[in-house]
Amino acid sequence: MKIQPWRVAAASAMLLLAACGGGGGSSSGADITVPAFTGESQETGLVPNPNGFAFPNFGSAGSPEVFNEADLVEMFGATAEVCEGGVASPCTPTAEAAAFARLVNDSRAAGHCEGFAVLAAARFTQAVKPNAVELLNQGDVTHGIMRAFATQFLKEIQDETDGWAKKSLQDKLAALEASFKAKTVGYSLGVYTDDGGHAVLPYAIKYETPELAKIMVYDSNWPGQERFVKVDLAAKQWEFSFGGADANNDPNAWSGGSKDLDITSMATRASGTCPFCGDKSGVQKSLLVIRSKLPDWKIETADGVLTPGSVDLGSSTVRPVRSSTPDATGKTPVDYIVTTPSGQDITLNLPSETRVNGITPNAVIQVESKGSSDGAVVVNDTSVKSTDNGAVVTVADGDFVGSTNGSPASVTTAGTEISIVTESASGQPVEEVVNDETPAVEVVVTETNYEVRSETSGTTFERRTVDGSGKETVVTEDGQLSNTQVDKPLPEALVAPEVKPGLSDAAERAIAGTSPTTTVEGAATTTTTTAAATATTAVGTPTTVRPTTASTLRPTATTVPQTTAPTVARSSVRVDVNVDSWSLSASDPASSGFSAVLSGSSGAVQDGINCDSVGCLEGAATDVLSSGGGSTTSLQFRMSGVSSAFDVRCGNNGGWIPASQSGGAFSATCSFSDVSTDETIYVRA
Repeated sequence: MKIQPWRVAAASAMLLLAACGGGGGSSSGADITVPAFTGESQETGLVPNPNGFAFPNFGSAGSPEVFNEADLVEMFGATAEVCEGGVASPCTPTAEAAAFARLVNDSRAAGHCEGFAVLAAARFTQAVKPNAVELLNQGDVTHGIMRAFATQFLKEIQDETDGWAKKSLQDKLAALEASFKAKTVGYSLGVYTDDGGHAVLPYAIKYETPELAKIMVYDSNWPGQERFVKVDLAAKQWEFSFGGADANNDPNAWSGGSKDLDITSMATRASGTCPFCGDKSGVQKSLLVIRSKLPDWKIETADGVLTPGSVDLGSSTVRPVRSSTPDATGKTPVDYIVTTPSGQDITLNLPSETRVNGITPNAVIQVESKGSSDGAVVVNDTSVKSTDNGAVVTVADGDFVGSTNGSPASVTTAGTEISIVTESASGQPVEEVVNDETPAVEVVVTETNYEVRSETSGTTFERRTVDGSGKETVVTEDGQLSNTQVDKPLPEALVAPEVKPGLSDAAERAIAGTSPTTTVEGAATTTTTTAAATATTAVGTPTTVRPTTASTLRPTATTVPQTTAPTVARSSVRVDVNVDSWSLSASDPASSGFSAVLSGSSGAVQDGINCDSVGCLEGAATDVLSSGGGSTTSLQFRMSGVSSAFDVRCGNNGGWIPASQSGGAFSATCSFSDVSTDETIYVRA
């Protein structure tokens, strides 16, 4: 399935797709046409301020948002391969689509650099207002960056990026020259060290001498600043200041050769295909994204043994994910993208705690290991087999998904069903089948024996526990299996630091007067989907329900559904509540017995809203006082305990946020950042 062009550049230029990962694939690059090199300086007119974002690049911890069902639909459409039954509203993702979403969310831990670059390029190219510098890191801005990030896993992007990586530095400069001469910001640019990578947006090229070029770039790590990549054609080397506040004098500047610098065209992003849709015929390689506590893993392939520093070995490749930053201590997890030819077994040796997500021509897989010195995991196109005691292995194919731990263990897809094989704590063989009757199954080997969790609906599952004597206990519980969730938090050992090594605090690098991130009290109450609970068992703890679909206003030619940064400071603003779209009366069960509260993160809130019925909310309003410094306090509206589904929207330009369900009640939260004008909170049933 091709990604539809309108999904790439909508009328408001909210470009949805981009890549922010290491090069991949094994294309020879023979289909890449290289323009003639001229050595002439060129520029496009783009300027980091106002055409770049005011807030700096952030990791997944920098926003409560997650890549969710709505993002899957925006990227690939509401087909039966993406949403169960092809139903988009609400979309219940297929098992394989949810597994792809987990792959994306795990990989966002360290940053979204190329998502920034491509979205900024699209807005500049299409002259969209407001300028990118006026936008905040919230709502569809954040989701647009995440969707951009997600395309690093599409075959077409991998192949082109890898093809350009094999070209000379002069060839890459020639391509940039031609693009800039046409006043087109046509490429993202990636630079790599042995254990880190970063993506930037090139917008001009200046030749200081015939053989010394300075590529001017928008660098999302340094909003509004003039940054650059220096290329020495004579020495066949480049240099780039990643962490230096003074880019001209950075003793720790990155450097490398032609193979360590690649470019990817904006045009290719419109032709990407869904890697888990149809017969998956476009996926002729297996792609693995590896996040490990230490870079001590190795992969045995037909091409040889791959390690974090391998780069290229036969038809296999290893590259750091762009936004993975090297750490002098060697203690910060780094992500790598590994591609290997399909149709072969590859053996993963994982000495340290590691999470691996992968896409094969037949399935989407996941491996979660706490680290093993003697066990291993073998992956091929249709199965994952483990002798890594305690590792959790998952295979998702279409609507089916199966997971297990233990050793030995295997999960194998035959297309029409998935088989799970492992051993109980007492050595008893355990075999389960995933099919139409039980589309999602988790087999958990416990200290006492084992249990089988089988999905019975989107919100319930059966737990069958077998003790050491063979006695079975069966109960039905409300909840969602962990292997059907779109997001599964990383274990503590794999969580990225709040600030990347080598960089100062994000607030110090943001353009003055702007908010680098959305102000929230906690991700669990502010995300547009229900985040998965941290696993407390070998396979994972089921959460309350399947996440709901996020709802944001779709861009139109005249409306940009984003909140803009304040331009005028006020000492006091008024925030009203509008429930005209609430169709229930105050006496109805859904409109009573809940709590709704408006709170400020700083400053003061006069007559703050705190209600327990819709009748109270109707006509409610509050005055918000300035928190000083020329800006107004950030606000958060929370409404919980409602007995039926509802939506909430903060401000005229905000997106509708659907409530998430927990047990028999619904809750939702929306946030304002640096409120400086009168605003309205909208609630609808």
